[in-house]
Amino acid sequence: MLNTMALGQQHVLSFSPDGKWFALINDQGILRLWDTETNELKQEYTPNLQLSGPCTALTWVISTAPAAESIEGKKSKKNRRSLTNTLYLALGTSNGRVSLYSFALGKIERTLKGDGHNGKVTCLVQDGEGNIYSSGEDCQILVWSLTEEKKLSSWSVGPEKPYSIVYLPISNNLIVGGRQIKVYSVATHELVQTFTGHTADINMLNSLVLGDRVEYVTSTSRMERIICLWKVGKKGRNKSAACTLLMEDVAHCVTCQVDNQGNVRVASVTRSGVIHVYLIGIESLKPEKPIKPKITIEVVSDSETVIAPIPAIAVSLNYSSQSNELIFGYGNQSFLCFERLTPNFVERHQVLIRTDPKSLYLASGKGNKKDVKTGSTQKTITPIVNEADVEYKSSTTVSKKKLKPVEMPMESRLQNLNLNAPPGSGAPQAQSKVQLLVQALHSKDNVLLCSVLHTHDIKTIQLTLHKLPVQYVGPLVNELTQFMQQKRMNVEYAVDWLKVLVQTHSSQLMALGSEDLLSKFGPCIGLIEHRVNCLNELTKIHGRLELLINQIKRNTEEDHLNSANVLVYEDNDSSDSDLEEEGEKSGSNDEWDEDIEDTEIMDQDQDGENNEGSGNEDDEEMEV
Repeated sequence: MLNTMALGQQHVLSFSPDGKWFALINDQGILRLWDTETNELKQEYTPNLQLSGPCTALTWVISTAPAAESIEGKKSKKNRRSLTNTLYLALGTSNGRVSLYSFALGKIERTLKGDGHNGKVTCLVQDGEGNIYSSGEDCQILVWSLTEEKKLSSWSVGPEKPYSIVYLPISNNLIVGGRQIKVYSVATHELVQTFTGHTADINMLNSLVLGDRVEYVTSTSRMERIICLWKVGKKGRNKSAACTLLMEDVAHCVTCQVDNQGNVRVASVTRSGVIHVYLIGIESLKPEKPIKPKITIEVVSDSETVIAPIPAIAVSLNYSSQSNELIFGYGNQSFLCFERLTPNFVERHQVLIRTDPKSLYLASGKGNKKDVKTGSTQKTITPIVNEADVEYKSSTTVSKKKLKPVEMPMESRLQNLNLNAPPGSGAPQAQSKVQLLVQALHSKDNVLLCSVLHTHDIKTIQLTLHKLPVQYVGPLVNELTQFMQQKRMNVEYAVDWLKVLVQTHSSQLMALGSEDLLSKFGPCIGLIEHRVNCLNELTKIHGRLELLINQIKRNTEEDHLNSANVLVYEDNDSSDSDLEEEGEKSGSNDEWDEDIEDTEIMDQDQDGENNEGSGNEDDEEMEV
């Protein structure tokens, strides 16, 4: 089963049934087709924006109707044989229509009849009976017939918008991915089963069959770094995932396969351009423990000066000649190279050194003149200039006669020095960065955006967001949501900007309505809830660490008390000093006795004199 794989929010990509062709829709809704064997860009289709609108979804289909002969009319036998190609691309547009793109003609051959979606088409998938199922933003599933070229039926899957669908041929069910995963019966349009486990919108679904015709579905969301594997069975709600796969970043492409030994192989390409390969046995499908990748593959450039990473764009396990091979493409949306690789499960981390596809493209354009004439490659001609003869001039040329020396008086120079300015008055003031922020959001320059958002100055943030146009509030929220998934430093910056953003543009945000507001801030709320769920475990770890640290400190203090004495204090009234003083006193007792006798004699003499004096005073009183 061929499934469309989402790249970002609007871009989609897919390999052909035989893996020879690769189709991608870029940011502007332009379709591009590559040959995976020669790495050549074969076709590029720009839709009429006024009639059909940009492309939003695609899937490869095989049609047996000889439409090429009937449309072209009378042609030669050679041309009719070349146009009887049954390989088509079903394209969904932003106006809700489904069209068939002919690979042989290089244009839209026909558009399916009937009322389309009231909004853009989000995903397309084909079943084995020649029907196409499409999902749209109007929460509707439409069934289209390729043979009759018209709409057959439709049913509602709301209120959540579906972003990805996949068809299960064994059970004749259609899996719809929105905020939840819902299983619908194609025959009765009845909701059979529901899976809940993602916090953001599900943008990729893939199906596989294990064991005795047991169907499984893999899913991943826009803002999560996990891949969930679900078992589709009987009726029920809120079934848990069979297993969970961990990634280092958000997935942009997911593919799965069951090998000859019955093991499950899953490969994913993350937003950072890294390929993860998982090898899972059927007996190890356990929901308790997440599974880490068996191999991580990175592609880097072979430049002599700078070793720069080359991001991977797509990967597939279903279109290789051998069961254990994978095909992947690396580069960017304009320049791609494809390669087949047999993973080596002995090495955990593999780094592939390759040449940048852009440099290869430019080099081939310079060397081959025939390709330049046909327009298949571009050639850049650099003029040969002697730098010694070059004279650089400014945009405004002024003749030397008009230039006059400007002399500034001493008074003005002293005023410019500002010697009497109070201290602290020359501190830099907060400035608005609204122009840089608008430029970064418009050009999607990550380096410029980081230079603007990496600040904790509240005044600068307030001035910038106060002057920010309203149409850039939504893209800023998306960028801040991506910041919250990165390191702790970026999370702190994102929280500061989100606080001021909600306070500054609260009226504009409330005018969006509950649904649009939830779609904007839903991923942020999911990330915050995910981080808050880890708070209890972190608190337990913090408490245990404090207990260990306090115990270590207590043990070190006891050892310090049992060590040698730091200070010794000698008391003069101790027993040793008393013995010495007694010896000294025994030797000087005689001196103390003599002193005592002398003092007693002197006291007696003084008492006699006092008595005589008192007698004379009594005689005088008697005479008076």
